[in-house]
Amino acid sequence: MNPGLAFGVALGGYLLGSISFARVMARVLLPDQVIDGTALTWGDNDEGFQTDNVSATTIGQAKGKRYGCLTGSFDILKAFIPVLILNLSFPDQPYDVIYGISVTAGHNLPVYHRFKGGRGTSTILGALLAMAPLAIPITILFGYVIGLFVFKDVLLAHHAGWIVILPFYFAILGRWDLVVFAVAINILRWGVSGAELRDYWQMRKTGALKTREFHEAIEQTHMGYIHKFVRERGWLTYEYMRTSNDD
Repeated sequence: MNPGLAFGVALGGYLLGSISFARVMARVLLPDQVIDGTALTWGDNDEGFQTDNVSATTIGQAKGKRYGCLTGSFDILKAFIPVLILNLSFPDQPYDVIYGISVTAGHNLPVYHRFKGGRGTSTILGALLAMAPLAIPITILFGYVIGLFVFKDVLLAHHAGWIVILPFYFAILGRWDLVVFAVAINILRWGVSGAELRDYWQMRKTGALKTREFHEAIEQTHMGYIHKFVRERGWLTYEYMRTSNDD
């Protein structure tokens, strides 16, 4: 591997990753609004999560799911296209892995925006689409099964399950270059999620994540489709549902 080329790929990935398409879209679509974070709240007291994360989810909340998906597509492409080119051009060298890690680092810690970015979901998906597309449905499926049916937690299923599973999936396949990628993106993702993780564990301990208000709020977001699907079929129940039925 050429050290100079590897450094150039890493630097280019970080700088390109630092382009926040959520902020670009906000300037075009919401010029009079200040977009500086993402919130998920529910109930009369607006209980929930408030973060400085600015991503496709932020645009989806402010302007609608269609624009949120468009923003996420741009973020996916800034990872997918360069990773695919590197993968095809240097099939025996890990330049694609280097770029995949660095573009996620830029997305999560953008130099242009005081290191306040997203959480890397879009760039991780983009890199995986080019390097190992089957990893996406397989790990997401296992993540949702474990998150929803074992822990009964939609946030865990959506945000943690598949990403945490990725290193083990690649280790089983013997793809050690992708194990490095998966471990690195886990570090990058959870390293910028400290405040959210603290709020999450506190709410989980108090039972706030197993209430009707929380699930109604979750099902209005992009992460709620699968949760609603399994709940409506009776595959997933919570204590408040049984209490309502008994009454």
